[in-house]
Amino acid sequence: MALRSLAAAAAVAAVTGSVLMRGWDRAAGRRVAELTRSRAADQWRTEERIAELEADLEESRELRGRLDAKLRAKRMELAGLRGEHAALLRRYATAETERASVLESRRRLALEAGAPKALPAAASTPTPAAYAAASKALENLPYARRAQEARSAAAAVEVARGAARKAVQPPAPREAKGPQEAQSQEAQGSHGSQEPQGKRAAADGSGEHVRPSSAALPALPAAPKPVAAAVVPYVARPVVRPEGSFDFFGTAAEKEAAEKEAVEAAIEAAAGEDLADVVGEEVLAERPHPGPERVVGNVIDLTVHDETEQLDVAVLRTAIS
Repeated sequence: MALRSLAAAAAVAAVTGSVLMRGWDRAAGRRVAELTRSRAADQWRTEERIAELEADLEESRELRGRLDAKLRAKRMELAGLRGEHAALLRRYATAETERASVLESRRRLALEAGAPKALPAAASTPTPAAYAAASKALENLPYARRAQEARSAAAAVEVARGAARKAVQPPAPREAKGPQEAQSQEAQGSHGSQEPQGKRAAADGSGEHVRPSSAALPALPAAPKPVAAAVVPYVARPVVRPEGSFDFFGTAAEKEAAEKEAVEAAIEAAAGEDLADVVGEEVLAERPHPGPERVVGNVIDLTVHDETEQLDVAVLRTAIS
């Protein structure tokens, strides 16, 4: 009886356990199915979100391309407007210049119209005053010619001295004003003032309109006498003294020979001019002497003469070790 009761209890326990295990299995299956469905839904939502983001990215790229195209078009339009503005400014400046030139020409015409016109020379018998003016002009012609020759000779001597000085001294920087620029400005000034005195005297004599009259004849002017010019003291020139220096490549002798030849050629060219009867110290003193030029060091490129031996450091290290 006890055995039967034990068997019945064991059977009841087995049935109850199987029922419980079956329920637990079903619950676990449902939970796994729910988790699987939720995971699949999450994946679908993630994929949809990724697709939406990719679509937004494509739209933003297209929008950026359109905006870039519009920006380029606006920039091109702005550049065109700037060019048109500059062209209008140039046209306005040209019109203002033309207007100013027209106003200036009108003003000159008005001045010429308002100014009294010079009377033409009367066709009459030459007077003693006219003869005296012509004689004075003829007497001044040789002096004017000599003065012009003196100016040209002084300019030639100055050019020769500048060439010799350039051959001896190194080139000056751009800020310093070279002798050639001063000579060009002086030549322009001398050309502007090289009008012969005879022409000025003739113009002064012919510009007066003298009417023939029966009045007393004026006294003839005395012949002009050459006035002795004041002797200006000679301006000392800077003496170029050779300075010893280290000659690395042995080119100093060639440079000294070239400089000496240039100086001798300049001295011979200056000595070939015969200026004893025309040019004196007073003529040379009238021309400004250029100041001492700034000495600028020359840069010597030693790349061609570089004979440095290339050493293999790795081999030396291995040999030392």
